[in-house]
Amino acid sequence: MNAKNRHMTLRRYPEGMPQEDDFALLEAPMPEVMDGAVLGRAMYLTVDPYIRARMSARFAEGYADRTALGEPIGGEAVYEVVQSRHRGFKEGDLFAAFGGWQEFCALPGEGLRRVDPALGAPAHHLGALGMPGLTAYAGLTRLADAKPGDAIFVSAALGGVGSVAGAIGRDMGCRMIGVSSSAEKCRYAVDSLGYHVCIDRTAPDFATQVSAACPHKIDVNFENVGGDIFWLALSHMKAQGRVVVCGLVSGYNDDAPPPGPDLTGVLLREIALKRLVVKGLMVADFWSLYPEFQAKVGALIRSGAFAPKVHVVEGIENAGRAMIDMLSGRSFGKTVVRVGRDPTLG
Repeated sequence: MNAKNRHMTLRRYPEGMPQEDDFALLEAPMPEVMDGAVLGRAMYLTVDPYIRARMSARFAEGYADRTALGEPIGGEAVYEVVQSRHRGFKEGDLFAAFGGWQEFCALPGEGLRRVDPALGAPAHHLGALGMPGLTAYAGLTRLADAKPGDAIFVSAALGGVGSVAGAIGRDMGCRMIGVSSSAEKCRYAVDSLGYHVCIDRTAPDFATQVSAACPHKIDVNFENVGGDIFWLALSHMKAQGRVVVCGLVSGYNDDAPPPGPDLTGVLLREIALKRLVVKGLMVADFWSLYPEFQAKVGALIRSGAFAPKVHVVEGIENAGRAMIDMLSGRSFGKTVVRVGRDPTLG
């Protein structure tokens, strides 16, 4: 076992899009394993938009405490148990927990989420079978009031949440309309993620394509991005439509609201005239759904109806670059960083 525990931290808080020199890789002593705890060796770290939000004073409140300079950057990881002082875990067991961007983590055994490779590859337990997937499942089944035949509009369709929303929505009998950042990603969304149509937001006729894809308007907007895409979707909402606000990734790099006119009146007018129902989604309200959600999505993966894509970046030292690529749309699929050996790969 390594004598040191490397972790990725922030050298300073990013201003706008993070830069590679905002991050620093530090060494610390190996964590001590107390009674009732386990020592986990990280296999994969997650890279999600919420991690960027936690770096911002503007957005951190409501997610969790703001990421502290010098401490491991917060986020979930999949671990292999290398030492156990908890009767429910033995060496070699796999689990997921919010241990942050570090190679080793000692955590109390109670409440750790076990990872069953029979349900899907360990990396999927940070995406399609993990917290992002649960977010999509809870949003559609508990908040959106989705019904067969509903037109559901999903921004960031290739992200960790959006990719699962396509599969779940199609399985529910809904018409799934996705948005992504390239023609290649849009083809994958239709071929492998359950979307009926996916529109490239970089296309010069993007707005025209959205109108064509929504001839009968949008019943549900599953909002992951905000900004111009949100306003475009809002203009296509059906009367008595529903908006599930999951994320605002377009604004996570902004430390203050963008300058410009106050559009509060426009927003409230649209909500009032169309009698829209707007609900905020926080996945922490739905942890109890994990068994139900994993059984459903695991079955979709095994049947071949859903083929989630994982973008794997090698090495904890590259976690900062992985975040930058994810936020800029350069990565393809759910981004994870492989930190150590994956025993399920042989």
